[in-house]
Amino acid sequence: MKESYTNNPEELELHLRPCAIETVSIKIPTDTLRSLEKVADNRDISPQALLKLSKSRQL
Repeated sequence: MKESYTNNPEELELHLRPCAIETVSIKIPTDTLRSLEKVADNRDISPQALLKLSKSRQL
């Protein structure tokens, strides 16, 4: 039986779907932003990525 995955990253194909994006600006309290930055740093992601992830889970 052949495995459906590979350990060789050279063999992987990435298929991206283009999507429309917009830039938004939000105002949040400074202490909330600092907390967000700390959590994002602990997860080794950007604060923007953490915000996107948390909002997408709430939708």
